[in-house]
Amino acid sequence: MATYQKRNGRITAMVRIKPHPVKSKTFDTMRDAKAWAQKLEVKLRNEKIQVFDHIIFKDALIEYRDTVTIKKKGAKYETYKINNLLRIMKCDIPLKDVTKDFLIKWREVRLEKVQGATARRELKLLQGFFTWCIDVKSWLGENPVKGMQLPKASNHRERVISDEEVSEVTKYMSNELKDIFLLALETGMRQSEICRLTWDRVFIERSFLRLEVTKNGKAREVPLSNAAKEILKRYKVAKKTGRVFSYDDPAEICNDFIEAKEKGKMSGFTFHDARHTAATRIAQKIQVLDLCRMFGWSNPKQAMVYYNATATEIASRL
Repeated sequence: MATYQKRNGRITAMVRIKPHPVKSKTFDTMRDAKAWAQKLEVKLRNEKIQVFDHIIFKDALIEYRDTVTIKKKGAKYETYKINNLLRIMKCDIPLKDVTKDFLIKWREVRLEKVQGATARRELKLLQGFFTWCIDVKSWLGENPVKGMQLPKASNHRERVISDEEVSEVTKYMSNELKDIFLLALETGMRQSEICRLTWDRVFIERSFLRLEVTKNGKAREVPLSNAAKEILKRYKVAKKTGRVFSYDDPAEICNDFIEAKEKGKMSGFTFHDARHTAATRIAQKIQVLDLCRMFGWSNPKQAMVYYNATATEIASRL
């Protein structure tokens, strides 16, 4: 166990791990002292119990998925990402062999197949996994992702779905999927929020619904337009409790949406672009603070990410 002493403005770290003798070293900062002590502690423990070659990357990642990921709010999504990593990465190697060089090579190969944002998210996930390996399991002494250059995040999308595209793509949707898509265009709700929506949080007479679980972790109330209320009323007749729609998984909505686009031979927009479209339309009707409250943005600057009116559309209102 490490202890620290301040002497003449410097920090001396001392590590005691039996049967090894006490080891100490002096640093200018506490941060450097703790980093050295943590790395040395892991090394000495491993020498004592003769670990490491038998800790397999695949097994460690599975244990992280089944004990840590499962407790997170976004467990389903992160589990999917981990399962994908288990499939596409070389995981049947000792955990200690997953070095910075190993990950750099994997990053370059991965970037040939996916966007930088995807590879960045995967490396961020691995960074959290390796932190767990160090802080909780004492399997590693340092995080191999630390110091790596992560791929740049993608520029935010500015795609607005036109009325013509809405009219065309909905021809190839089931009635329920069409209503979900149109509700997204009226409210700016995400597909996951619509999927989880239950009747006890829908107040048609008072023209709003309440979302308890959102991306930023905060509940919010969403005003309902007349068109949104008419959509919900059609389902209120048949159901009075439970979920509003029958979809169990947001991914199912996404898959069916993609299938509808393919049938209509359409491309260039995603379901999430309905949120951009809704923000762009609604911003012309209400002030920016009301828009932020409706969409759950704590910073008004976020409105500029989703408000994507073209110069021609703005000019038409001058």
